[in-house]
Amino acid sequence: MLKNQKGITLIALVITIIVLLILAGVSIAMLTGDNGLLTQAESAKTDTKKAEVIERVNMELQAQYGLALAGEAFDTEGTIEANLTSVDCTVDVTPGTSVSITVTGDDATGLTKAKGEVKKGSTGKWELKPVK
Repeated sequence: MLKNQKGITLIALVITIIVLLILAGVSIAMLTGDNGLLTQAESAKTDTKKAEVIERVNMELQAQYGLALAGEAFDTEGTIEANLTSVDCTVDVTPGTSVSITVTGDDATGLTKAKGEVKKGSTGKWELKPVK
């Protein structure tokens, strides 16, 4: 008779390999697919870019609104565009009446044609309509 033999059986080895394969399959499924970590990370990146563009445009609109409330002239179109570097937008300034900023070419973030403006309303009061 054999005494004190140590080692693993073939069945234990096969079971271990099967468990590892199941874990690998679950891990790969969690990384890929429509609800996978990689897809969610890409979606979060796009949402962050969109929020950054909206925030930058709204900050510029707030600055122009502050100028209007203080009775000062709006910045020029060139100055506003320079403040919004890397934001693809058009700026329209009508002195003493309105400033309009339209985001024009950001299809990746869903902001095409997003618009915000500062204008004198029908009651003569200044209004701020931010980008949404």
